[in-house]
Amino acid sequence: MSTPELPIRVDTRERGKIIQRLEGMEGVQLSFEEMDVGDYILPDGLAVERKSGTDFILSVVDKSIWDKVAKLKSQYDRVVYIIEGDVYTARFHQKALDVHQAFAHLLVRQGVSVLPSPDPENSAMLVYLLGLAGHPEGPAPERQAKPTKRREALLHVLAALPNVDEERAKALLKHFKSARGVFNAGVEELQAVEGIDEPTAQRIVDVLEFSR
Repeated sequence: MSTPELPIRVDTRERGKIIQRLEGMEGVQLSFEEMDVGDYILPDGLAVERKSGTDFILSVVDKSIWDKVAKLKSQYDRVVYIIEGDVYTARFHQKALDVHQAFAHLLVRQGVSVLPSPDPENSAMLVYLLGLAGHPEGPAPERQAKPTKRREALLHVLAALPNVDEERAKALLKHFKSARGVFNAGVEELQAVEGIDEPTAQRIVDVLEFSR
């Protein structure tokens, strides 16, 4: 499946490495305009505000962040903050608690997500992936399939036993032929299986006895 075209509206004040990185990404189409609020406007009504760690802390300390958030939410369906760099080193006499409270209020009260980023290049990747996620033709993340074959399903169950990894699960199934055989086995019977020592066998029996 080819990458869909991804139109991104960008505030004219955004420049440097993040723009260079975005311009080199497949399907990205940047259009620049002066914006009152928001730095990147993505498909499906998603606004991204990008701030350095220092600027974010300053906006928390002087409380200007809440007016900005109110404006963003009045114009766009969804809002994401990307914050570059450290936000915990004291700059304006703030404490870690101030940062935690701001994050909690943004998420719970305002419905605004906060994504950390170490640098502009990683911020560009976040903007790109956010855009693809909201694009109607964008790829959906792959989900790990549940085991469908009987043997795979049995191994999946056995590997959930204490101290039993995939290799031990295979050895148990080979020896007992079924999960029921494993569940009905005693300590000595389990010890007969390669890779199962006495502590592991005892732990398996204890767990299965407890669940009966």
